[in-house]
Amino acid sequence: MTADHAASAAPASAAPASAAEGAAPAVPVDLFAADGRLKAIPRRPARRAALLDHLAATLFEPARVYTEREVNEALKTVHEDFPALRRHLVVGGQLARTKDGSAYQRQPGVPAGATPAVA
Repeated sequence: MTADHAASAAPASAAPASAAEGAAPAVPVDLFAADGRLKAIPRRPARRAALLDHLAATLFEPARVYTEREVNEALKTVHEDFPALRRHLVVGGQLARTKDGSAYQRQPGVPAGATPAVA
């Protein structure tokens, strides 16, 4: 993973998502510093879900399997609390993790900005 991830993870603007991405709200620009790094992990569920969907879409390819180290390196480029981001991505359904935690994969079928339903 390269330092380019931080720049690519920051949204260009807070404009509404395109029709291809569905009607999901855009990631608020105020979450990111000028250098593209995340200022803080949002506490509000809707803002956090929008952020996590954005990070999953920009940092991880859907069909690729990542090691925990690769996931950590990608998330470190965005925020120092990469374990919390990784945990939120798994719990939120954006990343799938093997039982032993050795492999991760971006979940297909979850459109950007959408959160999986919880029964």
